[in-house]
Amino acid sequence: MSLIKSELRKVLYVRANWGILVAAIVISIISVVITPFIFEAGNVGAGLTLDSPQAIDGVYANAISGYIFVIILGIMLMAGEYRHGTAVATFLARPKREIVLAAKLGIAAIVGAVFMLISVWASIFAGIIVLATFDNAAAPSSGTFLNLTIAGLVSGAILAVIGVAIGALLKSQMLAIVFSLVYLFVIDPLLLVLWVDIAKYLPGGLITAM
Repeated sequence: MSLIKSELRKVLYVRANWGILVAAIVISIISVVITPFIFEAGNVGAGLTLDSPQAIDGVYANAISGYIFVIILGIMLMAGEYRHGTAVATFLARPKREIVLAAKLGIAAIVGAVFMLISVWASIFAGIIVLATFDNAAAPSSGTFLNLTIAGLVSGAILAVIGVAIGALLKSQMLAIVFSLVYLFVIDPLLLVLWVDIAKYLPGGLITAM
């Protein structure tokens, strides 16, 4: 229990982690807020307009856009120990590394889920406000907000854990972050194009499916 409390304090007292939360909120809000205007400008395929529940669902679906920051959070929780030189003290306090790693994974899952939940609902509220200014905006499909809440919690927990794993493997915080960004925005999209059949099993496909 003391190890769990120690890991939680590291999350709460490191200002960079709060910066990650703010960044996730800002990106999610921007993604949701600009989408109605894109629909109105007719720049979206399939002929969707804001009087369609499917279009509104598409607007709110962008609420999970801050997921990349949850991965970065997980990376910083692990690789940050090596960057700041606290890894030795941490592992000396608990010689069994698997216990330390388990504690970090648990805290990462909880904090990642909470961060995503906050960013998702902040952007949902922003979307509600913006869509209220459009006379032709339809109501979202039944269960949209619940589905987004579940998706935020699950994806936040899983992606933060993945971030910890990447940080543990690469140890370099900067290298781990760059690798994650390159994979998500370059390699993953290429794999989605080259191997369509496995798309749903890749991180990008799983996030989209949520």
